[in-house]
Amino acid sequence: MSFSSVPVRRDPLTRLVHRHREEDSPALPIEVGLLRMLDVESCRQLDQDLRDFASPWEVYQATEALQASLPDLPGLYMFVWRPEFQFSVDSRASHGSFPQLLYVGQAGASRTDDGNTIRRRYREYSRYLQASPESLWADTEPKTREQRLSRYLPLRPMEFWCTTVPDRNQIRGLEKRLIRLWNPPLNDSDRPKLRGRLGAPRAAWTS
Repeated sequence: MSFSSVPVRRDPLTRLVHRHREEDSPALPIEVGLLRMLDVESCRQLDQDLRDFASPWEVYQATEALQASLPDLPGLYMFVWRPEFQFSVDSRASHGSFPQLLYVGQAGASRTDDGNTIRRRYREYSRYLQASPESLWADTEPKTREQRLSRYLPLRPMEFWCTTVPDRNQIRGLEKRLIRLWNPPLNDSDRPKLRGRLGAPRAAWTS
């Protein structure tokens, strides 16, 4: 049997990865604000506040059929990209992968926004999840929030994390603190101010 007679059934992103394999790789811009990450007491307080005011985080695969399963309630949500590669680490499976937090958002943070729920927000983001991953190899850098969402949310496998927050007065503050801690690359507002780099980054060593 010749290769040409074998049907190829791969998702669009996988096909594009193979098509562009010999080209320069697209990059996901991740910048971590070290000061907040090193502030152990603030991290512990945020963790405790999430435990006090929010339900335990629920984690789903970000699929087209997910919307009906999501809480129709106010709260917080995150889009998390989890690359396939995992290290084998004892029996602690969750320690073997390195997820990338791409976006943090909120639903229903004010009384005038009581119709906005986690389920409704997910529906609004579905168009970005279904965008063409071809834009990963575009020559121009995304400048707007919509352009960044369209470029990076089609990454797979993508997870959707959410937690309900009954007290709407707590939602906005928790969202802001999460964004300032993690500095998600697809958020626009509330990101921390970081020191500029001195010169272009370079490899620590060469072979």
